[in-house]
Amino acid sequence: MTLRALFSGVSGLRNHQVELDVIGNNIANVNTVAFKGSRVTFEEAFTQLVRGGSRPIGTLGGTNPIQVGLGMDIGSIDQNFSQGALQATGIKTDLAIQGNGFFVVSNGQKNLFTRAGNFQLDADGRLVSPTNGFVVQGISADSTGVLPSGTAIGDIVLPVGQKSPARATTSISLSGNLDSREQPLGTILSTDGRVFAVEMSTSNGGAGFDVNGLYANGAADAQILGMTAGSTTVTVNDGTTQRTYTYVSQDTGVGDQAFHSLVDLVGEINNDFASMTAAIDNTTGEVVFTAGASNITLTVLSSNSAFSQALAQANGLVTAGTSARTDEFSHVANAQDLLVDLRDGAGVSLGLTAGDTILIDGNVGGTAAAQRSLAVAAATTYADLVQEVDDTLGIANITGAEIDAASGGMRVTGDGGLANELTGLNVRVSGGAAGFNAIFDSRPGNYKELQSATDVTHEVSITVFDSIGNPNTLALTFTKDPTVPNRWTWQASVGQPAVITGGGTGSVTFDSDGRLETFVFDGGATSIQFDPNTGASAPVDVRLDTGTLGDINGLSQFASPSNAVANSQDGHAMGNLEDINIDDRGVITGFFTNGVRQVLAQIALAAFNNPTGLLRKGDSMFEESGNSGQAVLGFAGTSNQSQITPGALEGSNVDLSQEFTNMIIAQRGFQANARVITTADEMLNELVNLIR
Repeated sequence: MTLRALFSGVSGLRNHQVELDVIGNNIANVNTVAFKGSRVTFEEAFTQLVRGGSRPIGTLGGTNPIQVGLGMDIGSIDQNFSQGALQATGIKTDLAIQGNGFFVVSNGQKNLFTRAGNFQLDADGRLVSPTNGFVVQGISADSTGVLPSGTAIGDIVLPVGQKSPARATTSISLSGNLDSREQPLGTILSTDGRVFAVEMSTSNGGAGFDVNGLYANGAADAQILGMTAGSTTVTVNDGTTQRTYTYVSQDTGVGDQAFHSLVDLVGEINNDFASMTAAIDNTTGEVVFTAGASNITLTVLSSNSAFSQALAQANGLVTAGTSARTDEFSHVANAQDLLVDLRDGAGVSLGLTAGDTILIDGNVGGTAAAQRSLAVAAATTYADLVQEVDDTLGIANITGAEIDAASGGMRVTGDGGLANELTGLNVRVSGGAAGFNAIFDSRPGNYKELQSATDVTHEVSITVFDSIGNPNTLALTFTKDPTVPNRWTWQASVGQPAVITGGGTGSVTFDSDGRLETFVFDGGATSIQFDPNTGASAPVDVRLDTGTLGDINGLSQFASPSNAVANSQDGHAMGNLEDINIDDRGVITGFFTNGVRQVLAQIALAAFNNPTGLLRKGDSMFEESGNSGQAVLGFAGTSNQSQITPGALEGSNVDLSQEFTNMIIAQRGFQANARVITTADEMLNELVNLIR
């Protein structure tokens, strides 16, 4: 019995020593990357049967067996594959696994497995474990960046120095707004100087025109200005009777001693004087005073100096039955005036007579308009002339050709845009009417350009590439259509030496809500084609993606500044691999100097039915064993539910507090078993001393 205790104590010492070895290894690897700790479990060893048990018999109960244990043994040393904490490193090739997967590495003969993801690239571009040079396993993408399915895993070799081949542009995406508020401007031309017409008793519907603004040709040779309502007067004296008339802004009738027009003034004079009559000469525009049966001494004066000079031409002795005349008065020409009554800025007739023919021509958008003519008759009006000008130039806007109310000259407002630009306007009488030609023909200075024709344009441009990677700038110029609401035309251009060979023009329309309605190419084309003239494949065929019809996800037209852009294209030049990135699925993406991102490879992961059955092989490596099961190879996020965290490493899962506690328990177990051996030794010593 004493010997049994001795051997039990020895087994306790030996196995607690093994437990302390395991604890020591755990603590030693507390900072080892992805280290997985182990634990020891004990089991009872052999048991000696002293007496067997007996079953109950009759009135006697049964007895239990009597056994004496012979010590303990190690039941198992289990590996703990719980998740370790992740530690960020910022190194792109450092990888940590969250989940139960393992990285697969190869030594050239067989695959091994590890959780330690502190990988590096070697001189040949292989992704390796730096501790032993084992190569990380996965699958490589093809030349187009596609990861082939069903491919056996192999060494991951990143193609250092790999080139990304040039790719010709095939598609351009457009987006942004074209400003609906912008309107193209048209040319505005105006004759230089004033145009008058003879003031008559029938002018302005018989009411006559305001004296303020009439032109007096004769002694005054000036436009009458500065007439002040309620203040400016005209005094008429026939040598016997004197009357004073006041200028007003609106005359209310004869007999009120007020006037607004020459017609009003003549009416007042005829109402107040029996010695003479006054009348307007409808041919010359003069006011004619005719003495009656007796001579009169006429004095007509005004407090307005210019008007007074013009009227004073009639002053003096007027013998019975004779007449005296003032300056010739003209009013600013208007639409109802006859062409034969028009005068220039000095009140001199333009020289038009019935039977003259006025020729009209000019250029619209740089193209000569078909010449038209207007036959001048006694009843042909100024309005007839401006309408003929309108028709010759084909003007569609409401304003068109019109008579300037301030100057009497002709103003022509062309349709918007450079396509409707007006130049070389020439309105003339061939072989006559020099005064008319001096105002309306095409000689320099006759027409002032008050506004130049301009287009509303917006240009978008983007660099595109041919098949060998030569860059070229392709620009689209959008021009607002002045004739069709919500419509823009567009034209493509490329830099030299390239030339557009097809599909270079078209139009885009928007609905009343600013949404894209149509985007079309002229001539039924479906894309832009250009010849790069660089030796590359020709033509380069480029489609335009302008968004969904009826939507605003591409081009739109709202009352907001134009900001349309060509935001992307799918071509590129040749590039070299300059950087890599690894995502949470282990996909390695290469970044090339031409801006291309292309998948290069994907790292494989392994899973086991029983990872605790793996054999440790050193260098943080594991190997399959008979009880681990075969490795199930797959990829993170798909066939393997683990996730890879790039730029981080998994830490050791050793819990120091637990390990120190276990170490104290193991120490006490060792001490207790040592005490059993000491006590058994003392008992043997006493037994030996019995024979003394």
